[in-house]
Amino acid sequence: MASPYHAAMGAQPIADPVLNAAASCIRRKGIDNVSLEEVATEAGVSRTTLYRRFGNRESLFKALLIEGAKPFRRWSHKILIGPGTVADRLETVLAHAILEMQHVGWLDTSLHSGMSPASARLFRAAQADDSAGGVGSVLASLIDDRARAAGVTLEVLTGWITDQMIALASGEPWDEAGLRGQLRYFVMPVLTAACEPQASAMHERLDAIERKIDILMEKDA
Repeated sequence: MASPYHAAMGAQPIADPVLNAAASCIRRKGIDNVSLEEVATEAGVSRTTLYRRFGNRESLFKALLIEGAKPFRRWSHKILIGPGTVADRLETVLAHAILEMQHVGWLDTSLHSGMSPASARLFRAAQADDSAGGVGSVLASLIDDRARAAGVTLEVLTGWITDQMIALASGEPWDEAGLRGQLRYFVMPVLTAACEPQASAMHERLDAIERKIDILMEKDA
């Protein structure tokens, strides 16, 4: 099932021919089974040219992940600064991101062929590099003094969420309602764990977070 983002935005092709070549190779074989030599052949460039530009295989695939996510990041930014609570906005972005991961052919192939630990680390690194704004600003606001005292950093939290996204996207195709149910039960309670358990305190904290996020998002816009 196509994500609501995909239904609204349509296909967003990558303009870079080398990254497109990498995507084509991964779609056929999965990210763990593609070499730089294969990408160079697919792109019609020399291996030296590819090495000069990217340095190594990991940098090439990381660039593909970051570039491929650009349209979604622009779309999700509008959701994050839109109406609704912080929890609702974040849940919406995470749900649509996972649905879109299942829709992108080269990424879906890698997810269902089984990502190696190295490829999972690569995916986490790409997410971490892109965590300065948007979702990263939201996540940073959820880390309070108790979380910091427990060693929770933005990098740790981003990595954990990325792992949950990979796990959920690696399963059978989701519909939005079912996926949101999984997120509400397993993921969102962790993200809001810093809130006080009393309802009034929780609402006060969420209101404060929402005000902070709105300011951060306005600065990023």
